[in-house]
Amino acid sequence: MSRHHNIEKSRRQKKMRKTRDEHAFIFTEDLSQCLAKVEREDWEDAISFAGGNPADAAEMLGIEGVPRNAKALWGRSEAEAKAIYVNWQRRRSKKKAT
Repeated sequence: MSRHHNIEKSRRQKKMRKTRDEHAFIFTEDLSQCLAKVEREDWEDAISFAGGNPADAAEMLGIEGVPRNAKALWGRSEAEAKAIYVNWQRRRSKKKAT
């Protein structure tokens, strides 16, 4: 996949998240607990400045106690964000098996 394709895909996803009013939900590694809900634009800036590390990004936004192995997932609700991630993992493992 070319760099140009990745940039375009990222732009499309960002636009979609904006139009769908999605938020970032920060979960523990095992997805058993949602630690925070963050506005989309705030999270995009923080995660960029933090080099992709969700714990550092959360700290920049004043959210304390987020572990290094936390997951930040997109969705309109906590349940939707979790479901999207679980379905993506399921599809990914099927691809690896074939």
